[in-house]
Amino acid sequence: MDILIAAPANNERGPRYMEKALAAIHQAHLRQSPITLAYGAADGQVALILQCSAAEREAILGPIAASYPHCSLAAVEVPVAPTGLATWSAEVRLSPELYPILRHAQFEDLLNHTFADPVCSLLRAVRPDESLQCRVEISIIPASRRRCRTAREAVRLLDRSFFRAHHRLAAFFARNIVRGRWRWLAWLLGRIAARSESPGHTLLETSTSRLHEREENLQAAADKFGGHLFECRMQLAVHAPAERKAEATERLRSMAGALGAFTQSRLATFQIGRIRPQHGLRKRLRPFLLSHEELATLWHPPTATASAERMRVNEFTELEAPTMIHPSTEAGTVVLGRVRFRDDQRLVTLAIEDRLRHLYIVGKTGMGKTTLIQNMIAEDIAAGRGVCLVDPHGDLAESIAGLVPKHRTNDVILFDVASREYVVGFNPLASRDPSRVDQVTSGVVSAFKKLHDSWGPRLEDTLRNAVFAAVEQGGNLLSVMRLLGEKPYREHMVPNIRDEVVRSFWIHEFASWSDNYRTEAVAAIQNKIRPFLTNTNMRAIVSQPGRSLDLRQIMDDGKVLIVNLSKGRIGEDNATLLGAFLVTSIQQAAMTRADIPEGERRDFFLYVDEFQNFTTGSFASVLSEARKFRLSLIVAHQYLAQINDETADAVWGNVGSIVAFQVGSEDAEVLAQQLGKYPGQITPDNLSGLPKYAAYARLLIDGMPSNPFSLQTLPPRREAFAPERAEIIRRIGRRRFAQGNEAQV
Repeated sequence: MDILIAAPANNERGPRYMEKALAAIHQAHLRQSPITLAYGAADGQVALILQCSAAEREAILGPIAASYPHCSLAAVEVPVAPTGLATWSAEVRLSPELYPILRHAQFEDLLNHTFADPVCSLLRAVRPDESLQCRVEISIIPASRRRCRTAREAVRLLDRSFFRAHHRLAAFFARNIVRGRWRWLAWLLGRIAARSESPGHTLLETSTSRLHEREENLQAAADKFGGHLFECRMQLAVHAPAERKAEATERLRSMAGALGAFTQSRLATFQIGRIRPQHGLRKRLRPFLLSHEELATLWHPPTATASAERMRVNEFTELEAPTMIHPSTEAGTVVLGRVRFRDDQRLVTLAIEDRLRHLYIVGKTGMGKTTLIQNMIAEDIAAGRGVCLVDPHGDLAESIAGLVPKHRTNDVILFDVASREYVVGFNPLASRDPSRVDQVTSGVVSAFKKLHDSWGPRLEDTLRNAVFAAVEQGGNLLSVMRLLGEKPYREHMVPNIRDEVVRSFWIHEFASWSDNYRTEAVAAIQNKIRPFLTNTNMRAIVSQPGRSLDLRQIMDDGKVLIVNLSKGRIGEDNATLLGAFLVTSIQQAAMTRADIPEGERRDFFLYVDEFQNFTTGSFASVLSEARKFRLSLIVAHQYLAQINDETADAVWGNVGSIVAFQVGSEDAEVLAQQLGKYPGQITPDNLSGLPKYAAYARLLIDGMPSNPFSLQTLPPRREAFAPERAEIIRRIGRRRFAQGNEAQV
C-alpha cells in the first residue's frame, strides 16, 4: 500500500519540518525493511509517494503527520509499472559520498524571507505526459553503526596533514574509499594518512552556521556526519510504450539534470548510471549515505514557491476528529458520514440528546447536503423514529419514499401537494387546544407577513382578528375570506366569538368603518390570501372537509410525514406559504405536548430543506424551546444571504451542531469564525475549497461542542431504493389519509 502525501497550495512548511520528521524516524531504529520515498505519477498528477511495511507504518507516518498537519496522507494502490508500458531505469549514486549535497538552508534568503524550493525542477522533470510516466525513488534505511563509524573515520583521515598537503590524493581518497575498483588503493592512502601528523587546528572542530555560509569542504563533511545518517539507493524510472524509447531516455537524462539543482561541484554530485530496460533497485550495489538534512532537502512536500504542472495538492485541510464520537452501534445515534482524516475511518454519529439541540447544514448546491439528509432520514425511518421532511423541490421526497422499509409502510404519510387526484387535507387554522388560539393565529399571520412585504398596522390588525375568529370557530382560510367579504356570514359568526376583545373589534370598530374604508382595508388582505386560494390544489388542501392532518398525533405516534412541495408544480409563492404553515404548525403541535410528562414525549425529527423559505419571526424561540418537547430540527440551505440577520443570530446562538460543505468566499469568512474554536483553526480558503461530499463539522457531543473536524458523507443508499415501494406507500397513504378529486372545492 502506498501513501500519497499532498500539501495545500499555500504550504509554508518546508524541508526544515521534514528534517525533524526524518530525525524522529531515524531514532525509531526502523531497520526491518527499507522505506521508499518517491516523486511519481498518480492519477495523472505529480505526487509524493511513500512506501513502507505495515508494521512500521504508524512509526513513519506519525512524525510526518505531526510536522505537516495540513497535508493529506491517503493510502492508495499506485502501480509501480503501469500495464502495457515498457520501463527504462537508471541508478543514481553520490560521489564522493563523504561530502554533502546542498542543504535546504542554502536555498533560503533570510533578508527577503523567501525560500527557493529546489524540488521545483525535479517536479517539472517527473510530470506525467500522455502514455509516459516518470518516477524518482529513494530507498532509505537508517545507517548501521559500523557504516557510520567507517565514514566518520574517513572524514577524520581527510583532516590529517598528509591529505592537506596532497589535495589530489585527498580527492581520490574521498571518491574511492567507499566503493570502486580503486578502493584498495584508497585504503592504503588512508593508512599512510593515519600515520601523518594531526593538525593543531582542526576544521572538524569548527562549527558551521545554520546557513552553511563560507563552509569549508571538511566542515561540510563533518556537519553531514554529525547528523542522523541513512543508507540510500536512488533510481530514476520512465514508463512508456516500447516505440518511445528515445523519449524515455531523454526524460531520464532530464531527471538526472534536475538533480543537479541539489549539488555543488566542490562537494558531492549525483552521477547517473547506465540506462537499462528494466525496473527495480539492484541491492547488490552499495548504498550511499545521506544525512536527514540532505534527505529532507531532496524529498519534502512542496512549498508555495514550488510550482509544477499537474502537481497533486491537498484540496482542503483535513482536521482531526474528536475521540469521544459515539459508536454507531449505540442506540439512538444517527450516522452523518465518515471521518476524513488520514487513516481515521470512524463513522461520525450524533446521539439523540445532542440532536435535540438541532443541526444546521449549509453548502452550495450539488456539494452533498441532499445526500446527507437522505441518509439521515432513511436511518431514522428504519429505526422507527418519527420524522417529517419538508422538501421544496420534490426529488428528495420521492427518493425517501422509495427507501421506506416494509415494517414502516403503514406509518408513512406521503403529502404530495401537487397531486390532483388525491388530496391530503391540512388546515393551518386547526387548534386542538382552545387556550392556544392566539399562538395559532400568530403563526398564520407570521406566514403571510413572510411572503408579503407591504404591511401596515391596520392591515395586520384586521387580518389577526379575522384569523383569530376563524381559528376559534373551527374554520379555515375560506372562512377568513368569507368573514371579511360576506356580511351575512359575518353577522352569523361574530356573535359566537368567545374572546371579548376580538368580538368587540368586529361589533364596534369594523362595523363603524365607512364602506369605502372597509372595502379598502378588506381588499388589501384579500389580495394576499386570494392568490393562494385560487389555486385549486391549495384550496382543496386547506379547506377540505372531514379528514385533516393531525400533526400532534403524527408526532405522538412516531409517524413519517413526507411533504413534497415541488415549487415547479405549484409555484414558488404557494410552496413558500404552505411550507411556512406546515413548519409553524409542527412547531406549535410540539408545544402542546406540555400536557404530558417529558419522559413520555416521543422524539420527533423535522427536516427542512431550504429552510429560509419557511421560517417566521418565532424561529429563535422555537430553536430554544423545541428541545424540551423532544422536537429536533435539521435545517439546510445554500448560502447565508438567504437568511436575515435575525435568523442567522438564532442559528449561531441556539443550534448545537453545524455541518458546512463548500461555500462561497463571503460565507466562508463567517463560517470560519463560527466553526473554529480559535482564530485560524479553519480558514475561509479551507471552506471555499472543500471537494464534493466533504464537509467540516462542529458537533455537540454529550452536550459539549467539539473541535471542528473534516468528514465525508456516505454514498446514497441506492441498494435499498425500490421504486415499487414508493408506489405502495403512495397507494396506502391515499387510502388512509387522502380524499379523491371530489374533495376539490
